[in-house]
Amino acid sequence: MERQDAKRPLLSLAMIVRDESKFLPGCLGSVRGVAEEIVVVDTGSRDDTAAIAAAHGCRVFHAPWRDDFASARNASLRRCTGEWVLMLDADERLAPGQEEALRACCTERTVSACMLQVRSRSTLPTGIAVQVMPYARLFRNDPAYRFEGTIHEQIIPSIARAGGKIVSTGILIEHLGYGQGVGIMEQKAGRNLRLLHRRLGKNPQDAYACYHIGSTASMFGRYGEAKEYLRRALRPGGLPDSIRAIVWNLLAEAELRTGAPAEAEECCRASLGLAPVQFTARWYIVGARIARREYASALSPLAEILAMFFDVPSRPQVGIGVDLEIDESIVRRIMGQCLWKTGDAASALASFAHALRLDPASPGIRSDFAAALAATGSHVSSPDPR
Repeated sequence: MERQDAKRPLLSLAMIVRDESKFLPGCLGSVRGVAEEIVVVDTGSRDDTAAIAAAHGCRVFHAPWRDDFASARNASLRRCTGEWVLMLDADERLAPGQEEALRACCTERTVSACMLQVRSRSTLPTGIAVQVMPYARLFRNDPAYRFEGTIHEQIIPSIARAGGKIVSTGILIEHLGYGQGVGIMEQKAGRNLRLLHRRLGKNPQDAYACYHIGSTASMFGRYGEAKEYLRRALRPGGLPDSIRAIVWNLLAEAELRTGAPAEAEECCRASLGLAPVQFTARWYIVGARIARREYASALSPLAEILAMFFDVPSRPQVGIGVDLEIDESIVRRIMGQCLWKTGDAASALASFAHALRLDPASPGIRSDFAAALAATGSHVSSPDPR
């Protein structure tokens, strides 16, 4: 496809930043050779973020922060001169090997925007949560395309109103922000909650705002508050099924944490009804049944987890954007503990042995294996980690 203007950049990277000296170099490095123009709007950094951007050849502008993410995003869009715009935050990285696919998208004559996959990893009390969510991060540089919303801003509504064609891609962006320290996370959460409550004040029926408030409260262990807003988010017609399934899982975790395992399992069943292929709801069912000391019935969802996610060549595509990722060794250990509680010592020992082969350095698994070995009087040796 011939370029309309050979002098105009094909792709501009648009960013808004504030005190991002830790993350910015890695982000800029990930798009080296891909974005011909990088526009950085600094909203009030007190560190050397702006200097780092300038040293990397970025076009740096300054704008006051007005508690409005869409406004800041749009300020960066107005400075871009490329035919296409890629939107990244400083704590994000274009995953290696995506360059050709990204360039190919920018040569599509009939496409207006592309959905890219943003992957985040968070450490929760219940395990590692992996979130892979599609966002319209690549789009034509069209004045009609602008972000909306003071927080959790979106550009899709404006593209849709203009009749633009939006397509899905497998292009991956890695998000590192959820791996920061608790203090930084609490600071960002406080800012987000303030803006979310302001948004909810304007529209008390805003299910997305309720979902994000409930999710944030749950992240910091405020489960009573989380349950209130998550239930509000589940009002009919407010959210698509893929998001409703996530809300049910968050509510299940909150019920578990507040000593209501039966209610938690009901939430999990609602989630599975919307998204059958997922790890999280099954894992919380296991937790709910163990909490009720129903060890035999916990074996069934454990077996489903193993069959669906581990006893197969590759992990299946799940039906929700946020799903837990638990090591197989942990699943095998929990299965061994449940088998032990049911009196099936031989099967428990075999499950602990399997877990130990997967993670020979785990003191907990090694302890369980040794205890089962001693109690059964078995002469089985410790599994060879090779």
